[in-house]
Amino acid sequence: MAGWFKKDGKWNVNRIIGFSLVVIALVFSLVGCFYTPYDPNAMHGDLKNAEPSLSHWFGTDNFGRDVLSRVMKGAGTTFLVGLSVVSIGAVGGCLLGAFTGYFGGKADLILMRVNDAVAAIPSILLALVFVGIFGSGTLQLIAALGILFVPSFARVVRSGFVVQKELDYVKNARLMGAGHLRIMFVHILPNIRSSLFSALAIGFNNAVLSEAAMSYLSLGVQPPDASLGRMLSEAQPYFFRAPWNALAPGFMILFCVLGVGLLSIGGGESHD
Repeated sequence: MAGWFKKDGKWNVNRIIGFSLVVIALVFSLVGCFYTPYDPNAMHGDLKNAEPSLSHWFGTDNFGRDVLSRVMKGAGTTFLVGLSVVSIGAVGGCLLGAFTGYFGGKADLILMRVNDAVAAIPSILLALVFVGIFGSGTLQLIAALGILFVPSFARVVRSGFVVQKELDYVKNARLMGAGHLRIMFVHILPNIRSSLFSALAIGFNNAVLSEAAMSYLSLGVQPPDASLGRMLSEAQPYFFRAPWNALAPGFMILFCVLGVGLLSIGGGESHD
């Protein structure tokens, strides 16, 4: 394990810091799935915007709810949405990019032009249209963002397949009688893991930020459920009176996004 934090015999500071930040975010979100100091949705009228104390480490919000408990629960919701979105986008993008990059032809030309057209439109705008048609909510948000993340993964996978399919190891696999699917997903796909790893890290960060943006606009996770974006939206009117309401979820998003970004630097190497 210690060797993973080193590169060329020297400590990799990016990985160390990134790993530490991700662990902090994961601990909060995983523990929050099973335990929170208080009920995240319990309101106490006499504790509105209470300052941080030994009883409420991160203070309380405008409804008297414990901010620490809501951050723990909200982080789990936000990160789960991010993982779900990336999973949908990665699976769909890998399949689309693999087939178009490997086989090429007119199908590749048509599908990638459609892919480029969709990618040219900001995902948030398309997500707003999707949610406007099918309604707001967590599942609708996951479906909308997941579909919209397919083009970015498809471009990365396709470019890798276009290069790899011309290399000697692929030609040798064909001569030995390997089928197209085996060549695509057993031989080529592992050799583009470096670029795919970076795409997954960037995609997860974008998914987390997109969820926060959509929930901030009240088009994602709906109350009383907590999410980091939802908490930022509720904290905005009271920022100067009770800044801890916004700082806690804001730092949690920062830890996660920055940590994953640092881990993605040099996170994988490809071997032919």
